[in-house]
Amino acid sequence: MHVYDARMSLRILRLNLPRAVYWLAALAFVLRLVARLFYTGIADFWLYGYGFFFELAQSIAQGQGFSVGGPPTAFRVPLYPILLAGLTLGHQAFWPIVIAQSAMGAGITICAAQLACRLFQGPAAGRAAILAAAITAIYPYYVIHDTALQETSFFTLLTIVAVLLLVQTVWDGKVSTGVLTGLVLGLDVLTRPTIAPFAAMAIVWLVWRRRIRAGVACALLLAATVLPWIWRNAVEIGDPTLSTETGIEFWAGNSGYLFSHFPEESSDVSKTEATNSLTAEDHAELDRIADSEAATDHWYLHKGFAYIRSHPRQTIVDGFHKIAVGFGWLPAPRRGLAMNLVELFSYGPVMLLGLWGMVRHRAHWREDSMIYLLFATFMLVTAFFWAQTSHRAYLDVYWIVFGAGALAETVLAPRNGPSSASPNQSIAGA
Repeated sequence: MHVYDARMSLRILRLNLPRAVYWLAALAFVLRLVARLFYTGIADFWLYGYGFFFELAQSIAQGQGFSVGGPPTAFRVPLYPILLAGLTLGHQAFWPIVIAQSAMGAGITICAAQLACRLFQGPAAGRAAILAAAITAIYPYYVIHDTALQETSFFTLLTIVAVLLLVQTVWDGKVSTGVLTGLVLGLDVLTRPTIAPFAAMAIVWLVWRRRIRAGVACALLLAATVLPWIWRNAVEIGDPTLSTETGIEFWAGNSGYLFSHFPEESSDVSKTEATNSLTAEDHAELDRIADSEAATDHWYLHKGFAYIRSHPRQTIVDGFHKIAVGFGWLPAPRRGLAMNLVELFSYGPVMLLGLWGMVRHRAHWREDSMIYLLFATFMLVTAFFWAQTSHRAYLDVYWIVFGAGALAETVLAPRNGPSSASPNQSIAGA
């Protein structure tokens, strides 16, 4: 056996975790492959995935730039399509994508263990790491969706790596760590732009934690990573934006029609009804600006703000409703009785355990505040826009970590009392 030092666990490139964690990561990899092959199937991968991601990847691989069979587009951020282009070279190759995303699931499992060690230092650290890895490895939503043709697993991995790096930056205060943190946060924003408010607030958090030089370095690398994409959009699209999908999604969440079908059905059904409600003048204006992606984005953005100004009270009520749906125990949209029950009896207990763990760990609120910030920015974005289960899934791993730590300190604690190990030490697997 060897001695485990919780501080060493923060060194991202030099992991020192219980050996069981790596076996659980291997299990996570296998489970995701098996689920894709024998449960959802290869055909479903292309049929029910977000096919536009692969169309963008094909365009990139064929040297046609970031587009979908036409002029340059900016309706999605580029990193996941770039990853797909690199994995497949533009061919409809199933295995490279599924193997890579299964590996991401394994990486999330290891990162969950790493974060549990940091948050729950002391005798419980090793137990918390193993339990967090075990739950993450078999968590049904991750097992099924980590290999889907969508950016969720990639985004979840980048986000938890960014969280670990932020914790490390506060711990060592090094400018070099701040640089790496800014790079990962920038890549995260280029994978899913809704994380941008957290990325900005993370810099404020570093300054608040008195890591000013590291915070400045983080801000500079974040900007250096994201600004080339914004500049490209200003030149190619005519709008210095992260995504030209912002306007229509903002309007979809603030049109008065979101809950006409959602969450029982897809939000696309609600969006169709909202579109059908537009006046003849609205349709004529949309037809006039149809060739301008930026103008169309701005039109929908203004339409959403117009609804908010006309319905301020309803907007506030709907904002809380959107947050409730985002954190709901049933999938949004609903997926049938079996999948609804799986979500209910997996996510529900994980959320309750996570809340319990957060309450038990409240004395460490300064260290944990960055994770609270992650939840807060998600709720803010959701209240202004909307969210379904896949949008929230990247947060589930933090429920798992807090729940695992609480269980490790209570239910799984040795019956003969606390270990004699020092506060920063525990025994890792034999």
